[in-house]
Amino acid sequence: MRKLTKEDILKGKDKLETLHVDSYEADVTIRPLTDGELSEVFAIIGSIQLKNDGTPDSGKVDVTRNFKALRLATSLGLVEPELSVEEVGSMKFGVPEFIGTKILELSGISSGAASKKKE
Repeated sequence: MRKLTKEDILKGKDKLETLHVDSYEADVTIRPLTDGELSEVFAIIGSIQLKNDGTPDSGKVDVTRNFKALRLATSLGLVEPELSVEEVGSMKFGVPEFIGTKILELSGISSGAASKKKE
């Protein structure tokens, strides 16, 4: 078995993926977030209450914080075009959440259930 190298660790965010955004009838390029970037995103969300079965209780999620976190994830994970958080906030309704969810999936965070909404 080979050893994990520094180069292996640092190239994780170099995995690029093309994502089609129906609302704009165009493609964007996204990448996974680093551990430090994910920490920033989750700091916005704060603690998430869990149901008795251990799954997140979506009824107790602060929607405003969730949207802010997804806008940050979108800004950090968009490679082309590069957009600031403020610019992401100017996108068509629902698009930052769609892109942000895909970026989190690419980062290994979400299961994909949250992104089944069509854009």
